[in-house]
Amino acid sequence: MSAEEGNGKRSLSPTSQLEGSPRLGRQRSRAACAPCRHRKRKCDGRMPCGTCVRYEYNCEYTSAKRGSYVPVDHASSEALPPRPVVVATESGHVKRQPHPLTAPGARFHHRGILDPTKTRFVRANSAIAFPRILGMDLEAESIPRLHSFAWHLGLRAEPQEEVTPVTSLMTWPEMQQLAEIYFRIVRVEIGLLDEAEFMIAASTRFANPQGQDDFDVVIFGVAALGSFFAPTPHPRENQFVASSCTQLHERTLSRSVTINSVAGWILRTLYLRLTGRPHASWVSSCITLHQVEASGLHKELQSIAVVYPAMPTTDNKLVQSRRKLFWIAKALNVLLGFEYGRSKVHFEVVTTKKFAPDNTSHAHLIVELAEILPSDFVDPEQEPDPPAALTSALTTIEEMQSDSPWINLLRADVAFGIYRRLWLMSLTDAKDRAESVMCIGKAGLKASSQLLSTRTPWWNVLSTTFQFLCVVIAIDTPKSLGLVAGIVEQLRHIAQVYDTHMVREAYNQALSLAHMSRVRKERELQALSAVNLLTPFEDPPTQASSGNMPDLANIDWSAMEMPFDWDIMLNPNLVVSSQQGQFGPVATFPDQLGLDGRAR
Repeated sequence: MSAEEGNGKRSLSPTSQLEGSPRLGRQRSRAACAPCRHRKRKCDGRMPCGTCVRYEYNCEYTSAKRGSYVPVDHASSEALPPRPVVVATESGHVKRQPHPLTAPGARFHHRGILDPTKTRFVRANSAIAFPRILGMDLEAESIPRLHSFAWHLGLRAEPQEEVTPVTSLMTWPEMQQLAEIYFRIVRVEIGLLDEAEFMIAASTRFANPQGQDDFDVVIFGVAALGSFFAPTPHPRENQFVASSCTQLHERTLSRSVTINSVAGWILRTLYLRLTGRPHASWVSSCITLHQVEASGLHKELQSIAVVYPAMPTTDNKLVQSRRKLFWIAKALNVLLGFEYGRSKVHFEVVTTKKFAPDNTSHAHLIVELAEILPSDFVDPEQEPDPPAALTSALTTIEEMQSDSPWINLLRADVAFGIYRRLWLMSLTDAKDRAESVMCIGKAGLKASSQLLSTRTPWWNVLSTTFQFLCVVIAIDTPKSLGLVAGIVEQLRHIAQVYDTHMVREAYNQALSLAHMSRVRKERELQALSAVNLLTPFEDPPTQASSGNMPDLANIDWSAMEMPFDWDIMLNPNLVVSSQQGQFGPVATFPDQLGLDGRAR
């Protein structure tokens, strides 16, 4: 709660936030726009002026009266844009266009209001936003600010948690070392944070160690991940994580969300995926997206109906930063939910564009992987054949190429998730794509060996390898089962490098699964081996008979009283003319014989 709220005083206009600031230069223009002139407000003479931008007025300038003298400020006249001439109405007042949110027939109920000073975003139909929209529609002199008026009775004070400043847990040289590891290993993969900007902001924070700063959660997240990937962890890594968690939850529930809060939640999600339980990382990714929505990162600034004070929408660095935070957070939520079997956070309308890929990270590939996956909420009209959608996604994943071992492991994770669903839905579709899954899995196995050789402990060094074993056993072909020994050997190698309970448990379970598969094969072989104990019946070959036709094998051709010339049989072109009169025309072979041996 701010000091102003604690004293029971609440400003009804956003201009009050600027009243305490020093006034720079001339505040009133010599020629005011028509809305400011009509309402007797200060006007800076710009087009549109600051007042009209703030209060959503239609900024227009009327032509000067003929013969009147208007002094010109030559120092500022060149900076002012040309003033369009607007024809006045019969009543002498300029017509004010209805506000887009309240105009008759307007359908902007899904659009929102963003307060960038507190990074608070709500939809236009929110109870929080409606008092302000109503004041704008009434053309009031003092428009209510975006605030939770009358949200509850206020019988209890908001809970406040004591937070630990980041400067009390580490020194600046320690921060530099941990940050170097983060940007060398983690940032290359996920693309979060700019190294130069981070180091400047962090050095500024350590130069002013007193008080609280919302950038502390980002520093804590970078330090925790840097310590995790360091050869020797920092002794206070657990305190980094705990302090970051306290500040993130305190800001999430009691204060306004900031861009730094969103970045801090992304870093926490990654750390929990590396160290925590599946539920923890999934919940953290969901909270991250709720923070994203609260800060309006899912909307391009131009698509938000009201933004006050105005933000520079042409600042490319700001725009790219907002886009990257949104899409990275969304991709992590989709991938973690797909792997864990949980739903993802759904946004009804997203206008934020994808960030431009660069050569400094593989973040765009993470977003592509998440976008490839079909929706869990199958619409029969849009997705009539879920197995076909999954196999199509698998084809796209197989075509992806990357030189990053971690991305190749991530590809394998997604491919295995698709195969698990196909295997449960349709054995036919699963068998058809088994070869593709094994190809992707072998690339993931190679990537696991690469990361193991450099001692880079991403979570899927172990998890992808273990899931690959489960997949090849499920495929259950001689080719797939031939991969079991190599996968188990890789798991054993991982256990030798990282001798932990989790790795030993995975290795032992892999051996158990391989043993189960072998036992089943032995039972199948035993069932088939019982056939060898049976002896076949002594049965002469089947003799073909056709009606009263004699058995050709038992005919005594020498006793037959009929002329038989082998030359006719061996030479089909030879025709015995002497027999033509007695037996009729003799057919030649093969042109004159039908399929039944009779002459045509």
